[in-house]
Amino acid sequence: MVLSSNAWPVSAPPNIVLPDELNVKYDMFTKFYIEEHKNRKLTWVDQHSQGDLQTLYTKPKYILRVSTYQMAVLLLFNKLDRWTVEGIQEETQIKIILLLRVLYSLLKIKLIKCPEIITDLSEDTFKETDIKPDYHIQIDEDFKSKKLRVNLNLPSKALKQSQIESLTHNLDRDREMVIQTAIIRIMKVRITLNHASLMQEVIQQLSSRFQPKIPLIKKCIDALIEKEYLERKADDKNVLCYLA
Repeated sequence: MVLSSNAWPVSAPPNIVLPDELNVKYDMFTKFYIEEHKNRKLTWVDQHSQGDLQTLYTKPKYILRVSTYQMAVLLLFNKLDRWTVEGIQEETQIKIILLLRVLYSLLKIKLIKCPEIITDLSEDTFKETDIKPDYHIQIDEDFKSKKLRVNLNLPSKALKQSQIESLTHNLDRDREMVIQTAIIRIMKVRITLNHASLMQEVIQQLSSRFQPKIPLIKKCIDALIEKEYLERKADDKNVLCYLA
């Protein structure tokens, strides 16, 4: 559906990274639309978009009506069988609050599964906040439904602001611990290393899990200096030394 921004004003769409399967279709339609309407600008509004996916691993095959966010997550499993929550977030760039809603909706219907969650997913006690950044997500190949067409694009309850703040804090804290561990692991081998090289090695080591931000790496280096795991070289403050 193509809407006029004057008649249907919507908020600015959050930036997410779409899988290749979607990008190809987006590019094809964008090219077609611009050729047909040369004086118009086309903007994709992912948060209001939806589409259909077909399961090829089930018998019978199901048609899933999903949001663009749900689709972006599900199509990742064409690349890998298993992802961490933070890995999905890094790959899609979906804001963590939105991502937890997406994962929650897919877990509740048992289209995906998470071995770390032992709570009965059908119970009301299972909450979005029970899904942690280091938990592993995979497709549930035993998915069953009474209907061949399944609508997953349903609204979920929004998180409270206090829950949002708690989730953000926990994610930052978890990433700080991962970064500090990586720094210590590198420095145990290198013994001395200049500041820029250390940051580059940390980014390379953690790139498969998430993309650590430079300010956060610097913060972790300072924290390890305070904890006396590292020190700056007396005659060159840009060189760090490991304290055994």
